[in-house]
Amino acid sequence: MKRFEFSLDRLLRVKRQLERLAEWEQQRALQAVEQARATVESLRAQLARIADQFNRAIGRTMTPQQWVSAADMAERLGHALRTAEQELTSAEQRLLTAAQERAQLATEVEAIATLRRQQWEQWRREAQKADQEQLDEVGLRLWQSRPDEETPRTTPRWATGAVA
Repeated sequence: MKRFEFSLDRLLRVKRQLERLAEWEQQRALQAVEQARATVESLRAQLARIADQFNRAIGRTMTPQQWVSAADMAERLGHALRTAEQELTSAEQRLLTAAQERAQLATEVEAIATLRRQQWEQWRREAQKADQEQLDEVGLRLWQSRPDEETPRTTPRWATGAVA
């Protein structure tokens, strides 16, 4: 019997490679989310420190230059924080998309792999059946070609499929 061939083997290899790439992309997206979160937290901490400085300065005199400098810094940090939060949202969306793509590819790979296993099992059963038929034929020929003349040359009941 010919060796097992699965017509979708090439597709399965390509899908598995795509799944690995999607997993890699998901990891990159996760790292981007973690980095964006760290940036947001850092900016929030800096903004909190400036707010604390303002609170400590209440009741004390501040030069106009100190006031403008602190206000400018707070404004720049506020803008940077809004930008970082937008980048975080975008990174989280990319992570979600990457996770969905990876899940879709994993499902496709699993479906094709299951089909491959089913077809291989079917091929194996057919191969075993063909091997058994060949062994039965050899056994029948040996039995029929025995030199013992006293035994009649009829087909045994088991070889004809008849039930005793």
